[in-house]
Amino acid sequence: MRNPKDVLVSLYHFAHSCVMLETPKSFEDFFQDFLDGNAFMGSWFDHVREYYNEKDQMDILFVKYEDMLKDIRGEVLKLCAFLGKALTDETIDHVVEMSSFKHMKTDPNANYKDLIEKQRYQKETMRKGVAGDWKNFFTVAQNELFDRVFAERMNDLSLSFTWEIKQ
Repeated sequence: MRNPKDVLVSLYHFAHSCVMLETPKSFEDFFQDFLDGNAFMGSWFDHVREYYNEKDQMDILFVKYEDMLKDIRGEVLKLCAFLGKALTDETIDHVVEMSSFKHMKTDPNANYKDLIEKQRYQKETMRKGVAGDWKNFFTVAQNELFDRVFAERMNDLSLSFTWEIKQ
C-alpha cells in the first residue's frame, strides 16, 4: 500500500496518461472524486480496508511503498520470510535491482512504453517514485479535508502511513 495522498496525485497523473480514462477537468475535481470513491479503480479507503480486514484469513502481507523506498532490500527479505523462501544474496541483489524505481522507469514493460506505441498511453506512466509529492499539489484546505476524511474512514484500523520521506 502507499499513502493515499500520493496515490491520489499518482492516479491524477495516470488519468492524464491513459487514453482509456477520462482526463480530469482539474486537480480539484479529481481530488473530490478520489475522496468520494469515484476515481479510477474506486475507493482507495474501501480497497485498503477490505484487504486489511481479510489479511489474517487470506494470509496477506502488507508492504508499504514508502518502506520500499527507505529499504528495498529489507522489504524483499520480509517478503521472502513471509513466503517461506530462502534466496541467495545474489538473487536478492537481482530482485532489489530489478525492483528499484530507477530500473523500472527505464524498463519498457514496467513503464508501458510498448503500450504508448500502441496508443493506449500518451506518455510514460512512472513519474517520480517519491513519497510526499502530494505536498506539491494539495492546498492547505485540501490537506485538512483529506485528513478529516482519512480519520473518519480509517481511524479504527491499526495501519500507519509515511506521508513523506526527506530526500
